[in-house]
Amino acid sequence: MPAKQLSEAALTKAKAQKDKVYKLRGDLSKAQLKTFKVDQQQLQAAKKIFSVQDTLNVELDKDQVLKDESFKIQDFNNDFAYLLAHKAKFATSIKDKATLLDREVKAIALVKAATTGDSDQTKIDQARDAINAVNVKAFKDKYLPKLDDAIKNLPKNQQAEQAKKQAAAGDPQQASIEQAAASSSSSVTTASSQGTTQAAASNNTTTTGAGTQNSASGSSNSGAANNGGSAAQPSTSKVLGVSFISQEAAGAPEGCEAASALEALHYKGHASGMSLASFLKTMPIASNGNPYQGFGGTPYAVVDGVYQSIFPSAFTPWVAGFGGASNISGSRLDGIISQIAAGNPVVAWVTLNYHGPQWHHYDWGNGIDNAHVVTVDGYNGDSMHIVDPENGTYWISKGAFNAAYSYMKFAVAISQYLTMKAVTLN
Repeated sequence: MPAKQLSEAALTKAKAQKDKVYKLRGDLSKAQLKTFKVDQQQLQAAKKIFSVQDTLNVELDKDQVLKDESFKIQDFNNDFAYLLAHKAKFATSIKDKATLLDREVKAIALVKAATTGDSDQTKIDQARDAINAVNVKAFKDKYLPKLDDAIKNLPKNQQAEQAKKQAAAGDPQQASIEQAAASSSSSVTTASSQGTTQAAASNNTTTTGAGTQNSASGSSNSGAANNGGSAAQPSTSKVLGVSFISQEAAGAPEGCEAASALEALHYKGHASGMSLASFLKTMPIASNGNPYQGFGGTPYAVVDGVYQSIFPSAFTPWVAGFGGASNISGSRLDGIISQIAAGNPVVAWVTLNYHGPQWHHYDWGNGIDNAHVVTVDGYNGDSMHIVDPENGTYWISKGAFNAAYSYMKFAVAISQYLTMKAVTLN
């Protein structure tokens, strides 16, 4: 198998050998089968090494800027995660470039969201922060100016506020931007202080207790009422600011449920000393593969024929051991928004990349093979803000989110206090 002297020719030869041996595997001894399995793993790693190297060479130009704005990052991230787990030394050597590519893809998606449709200050802030996180001058020079038109469509006081931020971010046109900021500095100060007061009042909201759910009837006590208080009246927009946790960085390509739970728990001040790796060790595993009873298989690798997920009936009591967790499955979109308005991030089961569901029948029932789990921590007039352990933070239209969520309508709200009782699905 190719190792130190890795080459395309060696890889092709190794693959031909593997195919030949595979046909004769019934005649192999146990020792030979074990060796063959190791060789298959080495071949798989070699393929992924070539894949990530080629992607980095093709997608990043000489200035380290993404060439193809429509590039899909998921396959690359999956390959890189595999290498982190199986070829850590090589993965570490390209980690900086891999991280750069991932950040640029996500930043561009946020720029597109900020510059499409009605201008929104929160979307612009998200896009600017993502551009700055890339920290490549050529990338900033290319994408910061794209926010200018969106800024011009904001109210005057917000324009001035955005202008200052844009100048601080290093926009090439900062001279004219600073001039615009100066013209409205007084109104910015007033608006900023009002926003700070409102944010402080919002963050004082606390809730207790647990809600109830009957999945068969599809009814639920959604909103803040699930946590023992009256439902919060949602403002026009709100983003809690849940911090992203990468499932791939932890070597858990199937660990989106745990990563989303820990994102939400950390935001509420729970399990603060736990990493995703340590949190995953506490997750209940279903020996029979039934996700209603625990996680099927392992979060660290794809297991054929096993539904690798955990549903709210088992997820809720597990997470409730660390902080407030209420099973609000069956809630409509406005129920999720009410929870966020009350300061509670919501863990939601959706489909990967918000595509149509791929249903499959298992011993325990029907499941969606392309299911995914994310944390929902914000909303505005037409979008939901997502903290996705696979793809980072982004905005998604309410229609697209609701369609992907409505296939299962599984959701768990994470609140301030420990849940009084576990909630199970019928």
